[in-house]
Amino acid sequence: MIKLHYFAGRGRAETTRWMLAACEIAFQNAVVQSPAELAALRVSGKLPFDQLPLLEIDNQCISQSTALIRYLARRGDFYGDNNNDALWCDMVAGTVADLAEAAMQAAFQADTGLAVSMMQSRLDKFGPRFESRLGQVGTGFIVGSRVTFADIVLASALTDYLELAPSCLQGYPLLTQLQTRITGLPGIARYLDSPERYPVPGDEYVMSVARVLQRPLPSHMADPNQFVVG
Repeated sequence: MIKLHYFAGRGRAETTRWMLAACEIAFQNAVVQSPAELAALRVSGKLPFDQLPLLEIDNQCISQSTALIRYLARRGDFYGDNNNDALWCDMVAGTVADLAEAAMQAAFQADTGLAVSMMQSRLDKFGPRFESRLGQVGTGFIVGSRVTFADIVLASALTDYLELAPSCLQGYPLLTQLQTRITGLPGIARYLDSPERYPVPGDEYVMSVARVLQRPLPSHMADPNQFVVG
């Protein structure tokens, strides 16, 4: 079984899960739940750069979320039809990472209102650019004439935004259509309805990450140093 090692939540592993789903590759979430489990993983030699997420696939151990996404894009033929498509895929994916960061950090904020405000600011910056790009391409996809990994990571980020701010895509009809189209792909639709899909991250996720890494919790949480050792 292909294994994706990460904390008990979405985080930086989520785009890899979407790509595995798009490629229709069955996988198992291998949850790192304690400092001892992380230490064992480090001792195993499976972490090339001592970082999570870690994907065990094709008889190799791969880390770095951007590398994982691109590896799966090449494996599943989601990198476009030519070098120019590939270039645009990389540019869009890099910009999506900036967009997605605000949603990824939402669980660590003091309240939902602050998190949504940060997300809205990021969407105000990048949303018009993505909408314009979709209009220029005119195919319903953000690169070329078929689904690429740029569409998939963008739809993943937009889905996270919609879960916390359901009306955030008002005024972005092309982005709305793209998100609907990609979440309707068979592999992704199955993943989103599967046990492997984690819920919207909350305090439980924040605490699980702090527990494993033995680092402080956000300052607004009770007993921020409860997992810090020494």
